Amino acid sequence: MYKKGDKVIILDYSGKPLNPAVVAEIEEIYGPDRVRLHLPDNGCCLEFVDRFEKIDDEKYHELLHNVREREKTLAVDLQLDIRRFASKHPKKRKDEIFTVFNQDKHYVSVLNAYAGRVQMYGVENINERFLYEYKDALRGIVRTRTFFHDLDEDIPIPVIDQ
Repeated sequence: MYKKGDKVIILDYSGKPLNPAVVAEIEEIYGPDRVRLHLPDNGCCLEFVDRFEKIDDEKYHELLHNVREREKTLAVDLQLDIRRFASKHPKKRKDEIFTVFNQDKHYVSVLNAYAGRVQMYGVENINERFLYEYKDALRGIVRTRTFFHDLDEDIPIPVIDQ
């Protein structure tokens, strides 16, 4: 049914595409019911064939382009914020602000990945290693947002209930 190189869109439990859409390419076939997907961020995952559906190349590139456009806009806006922070706070080194910014992006990525996996698989099916990374990201996002809150009081510090 599927072959290497097929472009697919990931579905949620109800069989509808995730919002925002997540696309991938089939990298390896492990049987009639399971394949390994290569994601646009160079991640890979094993997936059952009922969790995605095939799309044509044009639709794949359109969805991928939409994701990249969202990322570009966000990165440019945040780069300007970093320069603004650095100019307003000369005692903080620009590389320190940039390092915390990159940590914040990583934590946000982990939190979004966790939310997506919970939506797709349910809380009870999240493995312990990823749950540890999620809890670490929760603590990390509070730390990074506190750092940025100290620089600009308009940035809220998230309240995390654990």
